[in-house]
Parts: sequence; C-alpha cells; structure tokens
Amino acid sequence: MAPRRVWDLFSNRVVPWWVALHTPWGISHAWLDISHRKMVDTPINGHEWPVPIPEDANLDLVRIEMLNLGAEYAWLDVLCLRQEGGLNEDLRAGEWMLDVPNIGNAYLLEKVVCYFNGLGRPLEHGFDSDSDRSWFKRTWTLQETSRNWMIGGDTGDEMLNEEIQEIFKSQLVSVRGAVLDVVRLLSLLRDRTSEKDVDKVAALAYFLADTNTPAHN
Repeated sequence: MAPRRVWDLFSNRVVPWWVALHTPWGISHAWLDISHRKMVDTPINGHEWPVPIPEDANLDLVRIEMLNLGAEYAWLDVLCLRQEGGLNEDLRAGEWMLDVPNIGNAYLLEKVVCYFNGLGRPLEHGFDSDSDRSWFKRTWTLQETSRNWMIGGDTGDEMLNEEIQEIFKSQLVSVRGAVLDVVRLLSLLRDRTSEKDVDKVAALAYFLADTNTPAHN
C-alpha cells in the first residue's frame, strides 16, 4: 500500500500520492532533539499542521537540493505524514493507523536521499554516528535503508563521505540479512532509540509482515 501523500517538488505542494506522474523519491533524515527544532507553518502542506524541522534548516533549500538531484516528487515524513497540532488534529490518529505501517513502502522503489545530520543540514565533521540521535541509531531508519541511496547535504568531503558509506554498507548488509528473522531483527532493534516503545513494535511488524502489516495504534 502506498503512502497517502507526496511532495510535488515542481509545484511545491503536498498532493495525493496517486497524482504523482513518476515514482517519488524518499527523503530520510535524523530527527534532532526537540530543543533544536522549530515548528514551521507552510503553504507546502496547505497549513494543515506545523512542520517540525531543525532550527537551522529551510524547506525551500531541501526542495532545491532534491530538484538538483533529479527528483520531481518526494516523500518526506514531516510534510506527508500528518504531524501533531493543526486544525484537524483529530484526524491524525485515524490516518496513522494506516499510514505509519506503510512508511517503509515510500523507500522501496526510487532513490533515497539521506540527511544523516538532520533534515536539510550539511554533513560536516563533528557528525557523531554513535549518538542516540544519529541516523544510524534510530529505529525508523532501518526501514529507510535502501541500496539506491545518496547523501543529502553533501559538502564534498570525500573522507567523511567514505566513512558514511562504509557505515551505511554495514547497516544495509545487516538489514537485508535480518528480514523475516525475528532473532536478528530484535538484535538490530535492541541498540536503536525511538520516541516511543511502540515504534520498535511497528518497525518489527513491517519487516516480518509477508503481505499486510497490522494497523498502528
């Protein structure tokens, strides 16, 4: 099942998934601590909900980078998955029941751009791949691990890029080897951090589901 919404990068607005003329790219990113985020009211999502992004990030710059990389449509959780707040907050629980179990599907068919240092932020020296907030330590990014990926916020630092590529390659091997293997999946999830414990259950269900994933509650 495809996600509900997609970001049309040409028109710069969120539209229903079925509107997309081409398969959307996935945007994966590390979530910074709430103390380093800001809430943005934007016409991109029709002002439906405040969009949480890093305090030094800019959605327009993310859009420009994605367009320069060759994307026409993209799936970005903070824009395409209803977030907390907004006038229709009462709709979020119902949408999440269907949308959260299908998040991983947004990263299956096209390129995935990974912002390892936070959405829209450059990948620079000082990036700590072992911190609790690191992309490599978060529960949700397991299902966003794709063979067809590229670095977002690339600064051209070849040594840093090679380091990231090696870490990513190791994670990709681990994820591919753990699919449908409960013990290996639990081992991967054990060292991962998440906002809520139910996030780990949802991630486990996504990898173990053969055809359908259970609703998220």
